[in-house]
Amino acid sequence: TRFTLALGAIAFSALAACQTSPSTSGEHYFTANVKPILEQHCLRCHTGAHPPAGLDLTTRDSAMASRHRLGKTFIAPSQPDASLLLTAISRNGSHPQMMPRATLSLTDDQIGTLREWIEDGAIWPTGEAGRLHHVSTSENR
Repeated sequence: TRFTLALGAIAFSALAACQTSPSTSGEHYFTANVKPILEQHCLRCHTGAHPPAGLDLTTRDSAMASRHRLGKTFIAPSQPDASLLLTAISRNGSHPQMMPRATLSLTDDQIGTLREWIEDGAIWPTGEAGRLHHVSTSENR
């Protein structure tokens, strides 16, 4: 009986430790998958006081506050089809020039990652985990 209670308490503690909240898993998805794409392919231009189209991707707050000159949202959480970011990077989008402006565009997998992230609510951690820093590669110099 004491042994059974002890085993039950251990099992419950282990189960609770293994479960993550949607916010925690969303933040992990951002840092592991989304952040590297944005840092390597977007942040070279979309940062600073006067970024192209007014889209500053340095932090969550600046990215979510950015609006197109017509008032449209670049990142509309849970609404990928209303997100101008996806329009700009999609091969079949209506953006006049596909982003990023580089020899190689984003892969289908990278575009899919950004679409999935936005579909899932565009969870973007605050603080240093959510701050983007340009990562220079041979493709984006």
